[in-house]
Amino acid sequence: MRGFIRGNLTPADFLGEVLFGLIMALGFTGAVRLGHEAADSQALFTGILGCNIAWAVVDGVMYSLTELFERGRRARLARRVKASGADADALRLIAEEMDPTLEPMTSPEARQGLYRDILSKVRGREHLPAHLRGEDLKGGAAVALVILLWTLPIVAPYLLFKEAETAVRVSNGVALVLLFGLGMWWGKVIGAGSFRVGAGLTLIGLILVGVTIALGG
Repeated sequence: MRGFIRGNLTPADFLGEVLFGLIMALGFTGAVRLGHEAADSQALFTGILGCNIAWAVVDGVMYSLTELFERGRRARLARRVKASGADADALRLIAEEMDPTLEPMTSPEARQGLYRDILSKVRGREHLPAHLRGEDLKGGAAVALVILLWTLPIVAPYLLFKEAETAVRVSNGVALVLLFGLGMWWGKVIGAGSFRVGAGLTLIGLILVGVTIALGG
């Protein structure tokens, strides 16, 4: 399972999906609680787990469609480059696409050499309309799996505690701990202060919990 996730998601995708999954799970906890003030822990477990599964499926589908969109955008750019008459126009189109990423790390001369190489490859290939690939579906499945796995600890308290109020508070606490741990990990990956990033994500979670409690959750 770990190999499947690592093989289909980049570290940035993984961290982002876990973050959004945890935040959405916190929101679901409050939303379901508001709609079932008199419900027991079992009913809340069913409602919140259903919301998490629905979000996992939706986010997985959106990931696959986003990959398709990006591939289609690149294919469209390649067709525009191939159809352009002068090399200068073609190089300008390539630069507009790639300069924001490469400019901070490369010299103008290096970029020009790279863009000319890209131009020669683009003009020598046929560029068909983008279509959904198996790797897109695998990535979407990995996204859904990540969200489900990371949100399971948030719904587990509803099986362990019969008192709904206790289950809600423990669930929120687990989510905050997970957010802090994720922030520490994220900070380490990007070279920022691990504790600072962890504290920042935890603060976001605390705000969400505070809002739901203020609304009666």
